[in-house]
Amino acid sequence: MGSGRLKIISIAVLIILILGASTLLGVYYYVNNIPTVSEDSIVDIPKGSGLRKISALLEDEGVVGNRSLFMIYVIVKGWQDRLKAGEYGFKRGDTMAKVALKLSSGDVIVHKVTVPEGLNVRETAALLGRSGVLDPDEFLTAARDPKILDSLPARSVTGIEGYLFPDTYSYAKGVTAAEFVRMMVSRFRTVYGSLGGLKNRVNLTDNEIITLASIIEKETGAPAERQLVSAVFHNRLRLGMRLESDPTVIYGLGEDFDGNLTRGDLDTMTEYNTYLIQGLPPGPISNPGKESIIAALNPAPVEYIYFVSRGDGTHYFSENYKDHQRAVSEYQR
Repeated sequence: MGSGRLKIISIAVLIILILGASTLLGVYYYVNNIPTVSEDSIVDIPKGSGLRKISALLEDEGVVGNRSLFMIYVIVKGWQDRLKAGEYGFKRGDTMAKVALKLSSGDVIVHKVTVPEGLNVRETAALLGRSGVLDPDEFLTAARDPKILDSLPARSVTGIEGYLFPDTYSYAKGVTAAEFVRMMVSRFRTVYGSLGGLKNRVNLTDNEIITLASIIEKETGAPAERQLVSAVFHNRLRLGMRLESDPTVIYGLGEDFDGNLTRGDLDTMTEYNTYLIQGLPPGPISNPGKESIIAALNPAPVEYIYFVSRGDGTHYFSENYKDHQRAVSEYQR
């Protein structure tokens, strides 16, 4: 081969390299500097989507101007196997580079839902269903998972009842019921574990502590009274008196409760009817918050053994039956 022909080939290769480099530089300039998102958008990337499908979806949604350029950029960056499924929010003026970075880092939209204190498992499932977080039946199924139940510090006959910690939770669209249950149980373990120093104040097992806390949670909405309510129940347990807590009766009735607690309900035997059984019921009746757990572990130093509602969310506490009857007559007329 002559030197002239080699020179021509060398020049041709050089031109190709220059053109390739120019093209690559052009792609980099375009994806990093030219906005492609014309308006705020939300795009849901399905699970199992590959680069080609994602690129086409983003182009169809008006997030990237050219799917091919987007694919080239992602491949050059080595991110083709790092793009994550989920719900993404893109802002007007975002570039392809910002879009790619968001997908590769899994920067999905974060939602929040608040689960209040005192709900039972079914009520929690219903709340999450109404809030559009997940399917209630799937949540109830996940709540019966033996692996999750085995991770609890104690077990009650109602399984996970009492151990779904009430809190505000952050989650991404598509969160599974099992993931959410594990998130709530993990939060319970963290909070309950932080209270270990209080446990030596009461002679109760973990399950009994959470059971008592769940009753305290249902008995009062006045934060200042939690330790007083706790003291009443601790004193009754110490004296061998029945707890006589209406919320335990209601829980035991389940779907048979029509919203109006009657004398017949109080006389109906269930393992949760503390008007008839001695001591605590076999398990929690709700999912208590931190303050109610603290109250169960730290009752007020008082001798009260009775309380009656004043009708305004607070209670009148008494040390003897005579004073209690007087309060009942005054506040329950």
